[in-house]
Amino acid sequence: VFVVLVGFLACAMASQGGAARGVYSLARDGVFPFSGQVRRVNRRQAPIGGLLASTAVSCSALFLGLNATAIGSLIAFGTAATFLPFFLVSLAALVARLRGTWVPSGHIRLGRKGTFLNVLAVLWTAFEVANVCWPRAILAPPGAPWYQIWAGLLGTGVVITAGLLYLLVRRPQEKLRALEPQAARTSPDRSGEPAAGLS
Repeated sequence: VFVVLVGFLACAMASQGGAARGVYSLARDGVFPFSGQVRRVNRRQAPIGGLLASTAVSCSALFLGLNATAIGSLIAFGTAATFLPFFLVSLAALVARLRGTWVPSGHIRLGRKGTFLNVLAVLWTAFEVANVCWPRAILAPPGAPWYQIWAGLLGTGVVITAGLLYLLVRRPQEKLRALEPQAARTSPDRSGEPAAGLS
């Protein structure tokens, strides 16, 4: 039990750290809801605002059930919300590669191999999202309500719907396009970055 508990907490902390850095990077550019609060860092330059935001979103899964028998639904909800951003990022990168609008920076260039790996990433993360979101009664307690059985799909649907509505209403992509010329003129070493240990 101790090993399972440690493994579960380690996975949770890794997922929370990745989500925190993701929302911090968006908030830093001012394209995330409540960006002023989310991009705050503490005295050690840790993205404390992103950590709090990701924790608040994760806690919303508790509405699916507050008893021990709903643990399968809670895990499905959290796992779906973890894999979905990876799928969306890999898909966006693949579309940009194929359109020729994105050229990876840095010294390592994989060329066609990079595109092949990008396709594999899209296929794998799509499989993982579909696998996790597929409703299974075995993950929920006997006689569980429908929202516990469909927890993974509900979590993914909520994230996608909220993201699409935000894109349509607030149009943060236009702000990012306006920032591109300015980012090209600045140094890669920008102030206010979280500590390197959180990478």
